[in-house]
Amino acid sequence: MVTTWYALAGHQPADTDEHRARARWYTTKTQPSFEDMTAKLRRTIIAYRFRGPHPHQAQPEEIQAVLTAWATAGT
Repeated sequence: MVTTWYALAGHQPADTDEHRARARWYTTKTQPSFEDMTAKLRRTIIAYRFRGPHPHQAQPEEIQAVLTAWATAGT
C-alpha cells in the first residue's frame, strides 16, 4: 500500500537527491527505498493532521444542518 501511495501521489523526482544530500555515503542511490517511502508517508500524514481546515470545507455544524434537513424531508 505504501509503494502504491508513493507511486501515485508521493513521488517527487528530487526525493532521491535530497536523501543523497543528507546521507553522503549513499552516493549511488538512484531510486527511493521502501524506508524513504514510509518516512515520506509518515511526514505527509503528520502534516495533514496539523493542517488547518480548508475554507471551502464544510464545518461540522453545516454538515449536521444538511443531514437534519434530509432526515426531515424524508419523513
